[in-house]
Amino acid sequence: MKIESVKPVGGYVLSVTFHDGVTGTIDLSDLVRVGVFKTLQNQELFSKVFTTGYSLAWSEDLEIDANNIYMEITGKSMGELEAQNTAHASN
Repeated sequence: MKIESVKPVGGYVLSVTFHDGVTGTIDLSDLVRVGVFKTLQNQELFSKVFTTGYSLAWSEDLEIDANNIYMEITGKSMGELEAQNTAHASN
């Protein structure tokens, strides 16, 4: 999945739009409490999120894969996502 756009909407919530038109929000409050993502507790840094197309990123070393975000927003499993990608590739 490819991310078209991302924008912070308050707190640790991001609005994400994908190339297939799927749009949704994701709350990363739990994520910013662990490991390398703790640096994102700084709201100014968190708000500097951008997309590489295939990830949400804050730097070259701090990224979240677009597929994980897509699955969280849509509720789809990795198998469903792979089947969807295969179907699109064969069209």
